[in-house]
Amino acid sequence: MPPLPLLALAVGVSVANPFYSQSLLPPIAADLGLDAGISVLVPAATQWGLSASLLLLLPLGDRLERRQLLVLSAAGMALACLAIVLAPSFQLLLPAFFAVGLCALVPYLLPPFLAELTPEARRGQVLGTLLSGQFSGLLLARSFSGVVAELAGWRAIYALSALLMLGVALLFRHRLPRQQPPQPLGYLALQRSQLRLWLRHPALRQACLRQALLFGAFMAIWSGLALHLAAPPWRFGPAAIGAFGLVGLVSIAAARPIGRLVDRHGPGLIVRAGCLLGLAGLLLLAFGAGSLVSLVIGMACLDLGVQGTYVAHQTTVLSLDGTARTRLGGWLFFTAYLGAALCSLLVAHAWDSWQWHGTALFAAGLVLVALLIPTSGDVSGRLTPPGRG
Repeated sequence: MPPLPLLALAVGVSVANPFYSQSLLPPIAADLGLDAGISVLVPAATQWGLSASLLLLLPLGDRLERRQLLVLSAAGMALACLAIVLAPSFQLLLPAFFAVGLCALVPYLLPPFLAELTPEARRGQVLGTLLSGQFSGLLLARSFSGVVAELAGWRAIYALSALLMLGVALLFRHRLPRQQPPQPLGYLALQRSQLRLWLRHPALRQACLRQALLFGAFMAIWSGLALHLAAPPWRFGPAAIGAFGLVGLVSIAAARPIGRLVDRHGPGLIVRAGCLLGLAGLLLLAFGAGSLVSLVIGMACLDLGVQGTYVAHQTTVLSLDGTARTRLGGWLFFTAYLGAALCSLLVAHAWDSWQWHGTALFAAGLVLVALLIPTSGDVSGRLTPPGRG
């Protein structure tokens, strides 16, 4: 079994792929002769692919041998990144980005894989460590991709990622133990069971809806930020835009302490604090758009708030039923990225009218709705007796 920090690194390398394009929209648009609003369809295509994968493919983690699924996901991502490198036109590029989302399952298969091996008392801390790798990958996506784009062109980061994902596939193949799911079900039975899980657990429904709103706001802002900073008066290049991803250092440093707080106090307090912090950050972004300091502080608050709630929601959802962790986690991830895909699509079609201020206020409205969603009594992080799932 590889050490936990190495697995967190593998998660970070894997999760970065769907998000590289956020700081690369201006050079992608320039390279292919696209309007700014049309270029936002690139991250939207990725989010749609990821949403489809989480709904249709991730539940297989409760049916098939999980190590093999992790290996196949990593290898598929390597091929999808290679397709982006070779795609000659926007018409072929969009399916390649969709494939990146479709293969991006490593960060969502690995948490239930490790939750199966981790005592309940340490589950929040272990998941927090994995999520620190995930946050590091998001940081890499926004900052490192911009630097690579200026040095070698925007496709170079995907060539590098293809090699890295091949290495992740080999790591999983040779170092992870085999893990059969507790109650293997047929595929149709798995899909039917997902509806039963949704109806059985109010905490699942609340966490999913809340995270969808939060992550939708998060993705809308990050997609709009690249366009905002590339326009007058800033006129930043990809490296400078990507440097804004360094605000994610706050989330990386806070992930494990947040996991310990969830273990100690339960996730409800962390969820409410994260929503309030994210809302404050978005209001600062909306009304301080002319100040770089306000943009940096606002993005840091939003990043920490959204990622903190993600730790709490994931700990809650994976503790609801020990026989259905992959499907429960799949609901959380699916709704989060469905919210991101819908919001990216809205920004793509309305950027010319909304611009930055409208996008920031739209995102603030989403977070306010998330804050108002009630919390049921079963949001406690404690494991309920296993059901049939």
